[in-house]
Amino acid sequence: MKFPKRINDILPRVLKSMNIETRIKNWQIVENWTEIVGKKIAQHAKATTVDTHNLFVEVDNPVWQSQLFLMKKTIIKKFKKYGVNIKDIKFRIADHQENE
Repeated sequence: MKFPKRINDILPRVLKSMNIETRIKNWQIVENWTEIVGKKIAQHAKATTVDTHNLFVEVDNPVWQSQLFLMKKTIIKKFKKYGVNIKDIKFRIADHQENE
């Protein structure tokens, strides 16, 4: 009969397989979005979530979506300061429907 393994023997391997460390590290980008892009852009675009390689950003309107799409490479270069491995930014127009 095998005895149960200690949680501290199992947990590091489980967390590594789930890529938790990378995801937590990538959250720095969401938390520091205003610092990265500046206040003016942050008023119109909000980093909402992140996965292993993608940042997801909601924008006010199609004009901001197009502008930020053109700035994507420049923004991603700024991520290097945080040591993350985000390769792409996915922009979508925010749904601002009010409850009726």
